[in-house]
Amino acid sequence: MQRRTQKAVAAAAVVLLVVNVFLLLPEDPSEYFDATEYSSRRLGAKAANTPRERVINELFKQGIRPGDPNYRRLLKARLERLKKREAKALSKRQTKRTLRNTKNIWYRRGDPVQQAQLEEKHAQLRELNLNNHAQKLRGLNDVNNSGLDLTNKGYLSICDRPTMVGTPSDLALLQNFEESSTRCPGINSNKMLLLRGEGPRLYGRTGNQLIEFLHALQYARDNDVQLGIISNSWAFQLLLNMWMSVKDDDWEVQFEEAFCVKILHSQDEVQGYELLFPELTDDVESTKQLFMYESERHLVDYIGHQVQYIQTLFRNYNTGEGTTESGEPVRDMCSGIKALFGNDKKNVIYSVLHQRSLEEAGRTLLGRVSRFSGCDPEAALHVAPDYVKSILEPLGLLDYPIVLITDGQDFPVLQRLLNDPDIAPKLRLVPEEATWIGGDITLAVMANAFIGNPASTFSGFIAKSRLAMGFGQSYLFQAKKNGEWVNTCGDTCIFDKRIVSAMS
Repeated sequence: MQRRTQKAVAAAAVVLLVVNVFLLLPEDPSEYFDATEYSSRRLGAKAANTPRERVINELFKQGIRPGDPNYRRLLKARLERLKKREAKALSKRQTKRTLRNTKNIWYRRGDPVQQAQLEEKHAQLRELNLNNHAQKLRGLNDVNNSGLDLTNKGYLSICDRPTMVGTPSDLALLQNFEESSTRCPGINSNKMLLLRGEGPRLYGRTGNQLIEFLHALQYARDNDVQLGIISNSWAFQLLLNMWMSVKDDDWEVQFEEAFCVKILHSQDEVQGYELLFPELTDDVESTKQLFMYESERHLVDYIGHQVQYIQTLFRNYNTGEGTTESGEPVRDMCSGIKALFGNDKKNVIYSVLHQRSLEEAGRTLLGRVSRFSGCDPEAALHVAPDYVKSILEPLGLLDYPIVLITDGQDFPVLQRLLNDPDIAPKLRLVPEEATWIGGDITLAVMANAFIGNPASTFSGFIAKSRLAMGFGQSYLFQAKKNGEWVNTCGDTCIFDKRIVSAMS
């Protein structure tokens, strides 16, 4: 009896051992574990030739190997995540190919009837731009009574497309300025606001940095101090890639005169000046303070100065000639327009849609902008087809290209637009070889209409630049009322600190 009991106990122990070993093994050994693979990895001889092998290598580096309790679970989860990522990337590539293969049906070269219709429509839209712009500036006196010397204000075209810079509509922005406000600030002051720091740790990306530079110019004027820029600072790295490229030995003088600044090449040249905010030695904190600066000037005054700065930039936009301060070649700000429209770039009619996802802070900011402007707190994020069509259809722009600029983080937005029968045939993406920050900015600034996000500093700079070029029809502040989308705040709201706070 005792022997039987011992045999039963031994048998039970064997069964339990077998069960435990089975539970420790992967469900599919061929998928998750190979004994030869394990031994070769231990010897460091296994190269990562496939995505699966790269994942296994990562686990090995973390000390997670077959037999560890978490090995099977982590490997399976990471492989599934990788498959989803690859499927999403494939879908994006297919969509881009579809967009690039779409025929340019909106314009047929050599068709005199269509050419005449296009030019007539273009003229009508430009007239609408002019009227829209004038309405936003109502209350100002007629420019003919302002005493401004029109002969000193040259007309400006960008990428062969005309702007309204130099027209009566443009000069209406400047007529209330006193002569003293046009002189360079800080002439009789030894106080200096110094832009330094090479990055890359700054407060925000390109849109933020453009605001920080414009705010620095405004701070110097508001407080009558000099603005100094170290030649290898973030400001030059930002600006010279898009504007004011180095073409000759006089570029420093031209830059200093254009923006009323002083270029410095070392800290030694700062001696004799009283530096403002010397305690701000961290690049992130110093650029953050510039971003947060809010001028106390009257809105019309503030818009006038900011418009002058932006016009100065675009009077000197890069065309691919010259270099940055460090000697790097610059790109052509017209690359996007040229890539999409070629020789038709001068007369083609198109709109630009800027969509980007926002982190939680951005969503909070959009909510704040919504409260003060009356715009919808979500519409600019989702960019639904009916939202886009409600803007473009009354302008007659659904018959022309709709260029999408996006950060690619919210791919369902693109899919919804492609599923819409009215928008999909006209939707365009800039070819990858031609898309970059500067080209995208110019493409949007020179469009017949622009739809953007009021909580995006990139959209904000584009809208400001469009106003500086004399254009209306920047749609950032939209809300649905009585079943229809309407504009809740004018083009000048993007400059108003009561509406957009520090982004103004």
